[in-house]
Amino acid sequence: MGSALRAAVLFLAGVVAACESRGEPPAATDASRWKIEHRGAIPLPDHAFDAQGRRVTITGLSGIAWLGEDRYAAVMDNSDSLLRFTVTLAADGLPVAVKDLSVVKLGAVHDYEDLAVCRDGKPERIFVCEEDTPAIRIVAIEGGAVVGTVPLPPILRSRRPNRGLESLAIEPDCRHLWTANEEALAVDGPPPTADEGTVVRLVRLMIGSEKSPALQLAYRVDPPHQFARLLPGESLSGVSAVVALGGDRLLVLERSGGPGLPPFFNRIYLVDVRGAADVSAVDRDLAKRPDAFLPKTLLWSAAIGVNLEGICLGAGLGPGRRAIVGISDNGGLGTPSHVVGFEFSAGRATSP
Repeated sequence: MGSALRAAVLFLAGVVAACESRGEPPAATDASRWKIEHRGAIPLPDHAFDAQGRRVTITGLSGIAWLGEDRYAAVMDNSDSLLRFTVTLAADGLPVAVKDLSVVKLGAVHDYEDLAVCRDGKPERIFVCEEDTPAIRIVAIEGGAVVGTVPLPPILRSRRPNRGLESLAIEPDCRHLWTANEEALAVDGPPPTADEGTVVRLVRLMIGSEKSPALQLAYRVDPPHQFARLLPGESLSGVSAVVALGGDRLLVLERSGGPGLPPFFNRIYLVDVRGAADVSAVDRDLAKRPDAFLPKTLLWSAAIGVNLEGICLGAGLGPGRRAIVGISDNGGLGTPSHVVGFEFSAGRATSP
């Protein structure tokens, strides 16, 4: 998001039972039974300390990943910092305490936007995407050293400024990861307008295999939400996070913003990619291919008063129930960042 728009809207805002150890999503026989409910949020402290005892301001959080049990990590955009912390959740997924904060320094400053963790019994690796190069880097959780990269399809280099790789997720079996550009690539179609959405590429990459071709899918983002205009400026709408559920299902977080009230609005869609058209061979004008657009089912939508930029699956809450934990971006304005809690269950969904 552009810094001017972000500052303006933030100113105006003022498939079994969930399993703790394996981290399985709620099971459901069809999408109509899945449900997400917002439970609340808790502010983060304004600073934490790195390994050398240096104070680091917590700002610009743009992605979150579950490390297991009550441990999480979030990445700061336009920085070299990754934040680790613990979150205590109530029985319904409401965050009630955040503590044990520490900062891991990464090897270089980039516009980091999301992160994902592969917990496969090997030394814990964190995958981090950044949109300025763009690149997906693999870093060691202890020390932050870069230990590898994930090759990207060349077409992703045609991203619009500050609208590139915004999301990252790893399948539960650690074989594939997913990413997406926030808004349409310059070669694919226009950015969103007040009345029209934008078309992005959901990309699946095989971890550890540079020769395996990427799967690319066309995903149409909704138009920006309706708001009462208070300031000049353009509205935006794009994909800000993806969660891989396994079984060819994804959760996609859309975030829209505008210079008015409410300044931000979010939607979480369920997407089933089975049988979807691979658009890897389409090298331009993807927005003109509605026949290839993925179907999606709306599970939750609301304006919750914060700039929700990232979500991840958290611990199980009980039979058929799972926590979703989100992170908000304070835009560098000195206001608190927030940890946001949701309950994910096999309930009832609504179609868009």
